[in-house]
Amino acid sequence: MSIIARKLSKSFDGGKTFALKDVDVQINQGEFICIIGLSGAGKSTFLRCINGTIEPSSGGIEVLGTEVTELKGHKLVELRRNIGFIFQQFNLVKSVSVIKNVLAGRIAYSSLWRSMTGLYAKHDVQLARETLDSVGLQGRHEEIARNLSGGQQ
Repeated sequence: MSIIARKLSKSFDGGKTFALKDVDVQINQGEFICIIGLSGAGKSTFLRCINGTIEPSSGGIEVLGTEVTELKGHKLVELRRNIGFIFQQFNLVKSVSVIKNVLAGRIAYSSLWRSMTGLYAKHDVQLARETLDSVGLQGRHEEIARNLSGGQQ
């Protein structure tokens, strides 16, 4: 599986200025790549095209064998389950616990009522605990997220 962009372009002002213009790239499974560039160069725009958060102005992008621009609704949610992002701004809810922030990532796997009530499945809670432990946050699951250092966040 891979990520393939074909003539991928994105303009936010009707074609006057492009964040992306005719990008052609193939990223194969197992490859580790870095996307670098100046502020405004289109790095975040490219990543948002990968998960379908924004739609390209033209061209296409295939992820895990699926053309992202053709996906809507539940199919798009299914694809996003397989794509993870860590944003520069952590987007944590700093006033809630560390584990609740991690469990927010399981919303796409939960029923609507579980997501709205915050009653996560035991399996999801166990997975969140194991994940936090694996990154050195044992014993900090219930701590308020704002109390973590920048690196821990």
